[in-house]
Amino acid sequence: MMDVSHLLLQSIIAPLIFSPIVFVLGRGARESSGWIALIPLSYSLICLVASSIPAYLYGEPISASYSWAKPLGSLTLLLDGISAPIALTIVIVSIMVCVYSLTYMRSGPSLQGYYALYLLFVSGMLGTVLSINLAAFFLFFELMLIASWLLIALWGEEGRARAALKYFIYTEAGALFLLAGIAMTYALTGTLDLLEVHARIGGLAGGVTALIVSLMFIGFLVKMAIFPFHSWLPDAYTEAPMPITAIFSTMTGIGGYAALRILYTGFPAMLKREEFMLVLAILALITMIYGGYLALAQERLKRLLAYSSISQMGYLLFGVAAASIIGLAGAILIYVAHSLAKALLFMVSGALSRSVGTDRLDELGGLAGRMQLTSIAFMIGFLSLMGFPPLLGFWGELFIFAGSIYRAFSMSVDILRLSVTMIAIVFAIITAGYSLWTIKRSLFGEQSEAVRKAGAEPKLMLAPILASAIILIILGIQPTLLTKLLETLAPVLS
Repeated sequence: MMDVSHLLLQSIIAPLIFSPIVFVLGRGARESSGWIALIPLSYSLICLVASSIPAYLYGEPISASYSWAKPLGSLTLLLDGISAPIALTIVIVSIMVCVYSLTYMRSGPSLQGYYALYLLFVSGMLGTVLSINLAAFFLFFELMLIASWLLIALWGEEGRARAALKYFIYTEAGALFLLAGIAMTYALTGTLDLLEVHARIGGLAGGVTALIVSLMFIGFLVKMAIFPFHSWLPDAYTEAPMPITAIFSTMTGIGGYAALRILYTGFPAMLKREEFMLVLAILALITMIYGGYLALAQERLKRLLAYSSISQMGYLLFGVAAASIIGLAGAILIYVAHSLAKALLFMVSGALSRSVGTDRLDELGGLAGRMQLTSIAFMIGFLSLMGFPPLLGFWGELFIFAGSIYRAFSMSVDILRLSVTMIAIVFAIITAGYSLWTIKRSLFGEQSEAVRKAGAEPKLMLAPILASAIILIILGIQPTLLTKLLETLAPVLS
């Protein structure tokens, strides 16, 4: 189905156009810069919802194609069962974090610059998710990385310079591997459109295809902070301004989305390469355990959540490695659940830093008796991460593990994959461990001195926190709102 109203393009362009407008108008407005930034973000949401409705009702993807640079092919945008939930999540979280920023960043320097870069960041994320021309995909990918790097470097905490440099080096190194894979694809197939790549890649030797995909995947694994490419994430998350850390939950998972898009749309033959998929599953398992184990050792809530994000990216990669429609659904659900839950929890961490004056876990005891609404949202976020039914995180974990087991029994019994899956299920208890431990230390027990002296919960910061919690509950009760969009993708694996 063609996007005759150009809604997909408008959803990307609106934040891009408003970025310089916010920068210029915001010089005299300061705090009003955030309200201006909400206009294009809300418009992007309207465009994406309007585009998703026919895709949801009729089961057909929405696409649009534009001429831009002849040698690179057309700029093709696609909204389907993979990209629709991701794009909608990005813009919803972006709106909530923007509202949160209105209070959190109020006293910060150069607010017009902050919101201008914020809009570029969101535009880069949306463009990355909706583009299936690899050249456009890479350009938006770079826009996303550069804008996020500047947000860390200019508005971060005391150690921002070192964290931003480390983030830039890691992500740009990963981007170079991605670019190498894109260049090889173009040289060998003569196209950068993933739909055409699928049709032309069949004539290449299997080893060449594996090399191309492996190069791209290194870039994606770095973006996801998968072990051993993970060390940039804790510093970047900890030193970034809290609203940017909250929206990083959506950005980091875009590497997982890109992995899904490359495999399922451009190189579906790789889904049948069991050795490749098994390597991804093992890396995912190591990342799940490693990130969760280090989360248990943290004393600051923000840093605990950072290591938890590494672990959650392991879950997302495990869904990618399942190479089945069930695993694909699980990966999408994990992305949405993680984005919402982590945005919620990072926003809570920022709210506590402002109200209580600290996010150290040993100084947050007894929060439930002092900040009831924040505590309820806090608990919902962690319960979703640990896969507690009926929250959305439960369905994500159920689907990725079920998808991997299905793959293990799909032809003959794959003992190695089955063993990896069983180990992953057992070690999922680490997520429950650090989640319940953090809930207990922060919400219950005797109130600490800092909590007793805490100020009131800022209402404008509390609103997006509660909205995230409500969405997690609604999607957990009705996950088919997301999974129904995947029905059109089933033929890919048949």
